[in-house]
Amino acid sequence: MLNKNLLRETRGSRKFLFGTAAAGFFTGGLILAQAFLLARLADKVFLKGQNLEQVLPFFAALIPIITLRALCAWLEEWFALHLAHTAQTGLRGAILSKIDRLGPVRLREEQTGEILHLLTEGLEVLHAYFGKYMPQVFKSAIIPIMFFVMIFSRDWITGLILLFTAPMLPLFMMLIGKWSKSVTHKQWKVLDRMTGYFQDLFQGLVTLKTLNQSKAQGKKVEDLSESFRVTSLEVLRVAFLSALTLELFSTLSIAMVAVGLGLRLLHGMLEFEPAFFLLLLAPEFYQPIRNLGTQYHASLNGVAAADRVYRFLESPEPETTLLPPEPAAAGSRETAAAQTPAVPSAAGIPIVFERVSHRYGEARTESLQDLSFTLDAGQKTALVGPSGGGKTTILHLLLGFLSSTAGRILVDGENLEGLDMGAWRRRIAWVPQKPWLFAGTIRENLRIGSPDIPDSAIWEAGESLGLLSWLEGLPEGLDTRIGQGGRELSGGQRQLLAITRAWLRRSPLLLLDEATANLDLFREEAVQEALLCLMSGRTVLAAAHRLRTVSAMDRVLVIEEGRVVEEGPPALLKTAGGTYQALLEAGGNL
Repeated sequence: MLNKNLLRETRGSRKFLFGTAAAGFFTGGLILAQAFLLARLADKVFLKGQNLEQVLPFFAALIPIITLRALCAWLEEWFALHLAHTAQTGLRGAILSKIDRLGPVRLREEQTGEILHLLTEGLEVLHAYFGKYMPQVFKSAIIPIMFFVMIFSRDWITGLILLFTAPMLPLFMMLIGKWSKSVTHKQWKVLDRMTGYFQDLFQGLVTLKTLNQSKAQGKKVEDLSESFRVTSLEVLRVAFLSALTLELFSTLSIAMVAVGLGLRLLHGMLEFEPAFFLLLLAPEFYQPIRNLGTQYHASLNGVAAADRVYRFLESPEPETTLLPPEPAAAGSRETAAAQTPAVPSAAGIPIVFERVSHRYGEARTESLQDLSFTLDAGQKTALVGPSGGGKTTILHLLLGFLSSTAGRILVDGENLEGLDMGAWRRRIAWVPQKPWLFAGTIRENLRIGSPDIPDSAIWEAGESLGLLSWLEGLPEGLDTRIGQGGRELSGGQRQLLAITRAWLRRSPLLLLDEATANLDLFREEAVQEALLCLMSGRTVLAAAHRLRTVSAMDRVLVIEEGRVVEEGPPALLKTAGGTYQALLEAGGNL
């Protein structure tokens, strides 16, 4: 009755699980003591006519028992909350680590809305499983056995009634539970799909408005909502049926015990005190199993979410091992920042591609085929060629987002796939085609890659890149807030911020992925000037969209169908009569 994967998540918090079980065990003992005292009190007061003074010791004994029951209930809840919190935190960390290992390329295969749903609602619904259902399973295995031994030792007839009726409750719970599990999984899939669709809908609302199709999406939203409503009602119907079955059978079982005790009491076959004691214990015997049935249905959403979580966690990932960043050196942030120069400190990194090949998933053809070239330290190299030729794949291999299927990439003579990816990426500055800016201040966005950089370094970078007047003209300077994705900024301003961020990285390797592809000519000139400053003193590899932007490069590699078909200085290739010249004559835009 326990999910093996979720049970494994409690390995680091078994003490909390055992704590809930121990609290339940002591609660069972206190229930026995309370029932015994109540039966003794009723016998002495109503049948033997004793006064308050004579039964006062029994009342005095009841007070600590009731207090201890309350304390055990509180402890049980405390242990359960910590068990759920620890398990949820572990799973959330596992999902985030998986996202980090997959990288942006592999994550394209996942729907963003579904992952967000897993990290939020998916993990929240697991609280009922870890905090309520799992402890109740252990209580249901301990308390009924404890009560059965006590009852059977007092009256074997009542014990036989319990022995034959008790298994009926979990049997019916299992039969109905299989049905309930299937409809709950169906409900979760619908909710998962609906969440992912809503995420895509909101992100693409501008496109839908432009195409005058925003209202047309209402029908699909209505269909998804209706599907979720139907599956939710089906889950509720099964849950109500299960609750009815459990209550009916437990009530009938208690009634059988009560009738048997009453008949034997009337015929003088049983004394009042033991009969009343057994009658008080009968509902408590069935209560843990009834609670288990209730918590089982409350936990099914968590089990359905867990299945999706583990499918995501078990999805294939790159062969390279991505390690967390190394801890910062001892000392204050201000001291570390003051010792860090605001310009690149290295002259570049030599990189060698040796017969590198790569294939995406189950694709029939390779995106890169037996690719070999060398990047000398400090050399500026441009990658040009038709769209889909493999330029971006080369950059993703260097970033560790993908791993080669053949060949190797050497960095300073070492195999890239054997390096610590966290340390390697700290040696890279990357300016993508569409840089992402986060909701926050300009300062926070510029410090993402270099958290300890002081404001003086930011202003120095702005001056070096020709952005000083723009930064000074911001409403609140570096404290100016921007929305998610830099909504308030133009495309050129977003690119300039990304370039400044790359400058502050002080990394010896600079990767550019068509950094000016989406800009008009005026903004492209400003960005290109900043890029030239950024390239100084670094090894540069740039995927170029517009060929006029490669004139400042030392070397050009023409990539076509995953191979280098031409290479050399841009001025030489311009008149060589090859692919590069043909691309220039065709317009120069790829």
